Amino acid sequence: MEVPHVHPGPASRELLLLQGNHRSSYIWDGQCLSQTFRLRHLDDMWEFIRVHSLHPHIIRCLQDTGFYRIIEIGRLQFDWALITLMIERWRPETHTFHLPIGEATITLEDVEVLFGLSVDGLPVAYPHALRDYRGVDYLHMLQWLTDFQPVEPTVLSGAS
Repeated sequence: MEVPHVHPGPASRELLLLQGNHRSSYIWDGQCLSQTFRLRHLDDMWEFIRVHSLHPHIIRCLQDTGFYRIIEIGRLQFDWALITLMIERWRPETHTFHLPIGEATITLEDVEVLFGLSVDGLPVAYPHALRDYRGVDYLHMLQWLTDFQPVEPTVLSGAS
């Protein structure tokens, strides 16, 4: 049985209004992009946690909010090529991945199953008072609360 050729581009552009600006359009037109995406990561934080024990108050707060599982999981290894591939197939209009075998999406329930993080209950919000901290003020507050000072100069810019 012969496998039919499937065009990797959208069959209809009615729904994909952002297609003209999407990086997948280059690939579908036969152009290869060499850009690899880099995730922001917190290596300094994981190194600190590995060397120092977390304060019992911090552990209790993480447990109370349901985020302690993140500490148990630890630092994840990333497959940069896979992440780049998935970004190329992500459609912001429909919040789905367009794959050769069909469409797929990730739900909060998927995150709950994979990481053991609860998706039920009230949201954990960033307090308004902390939103006003910028730059050096934030770093001073971070060191005062956690005795942790990031080493990388790019920590405030979000660069990796």
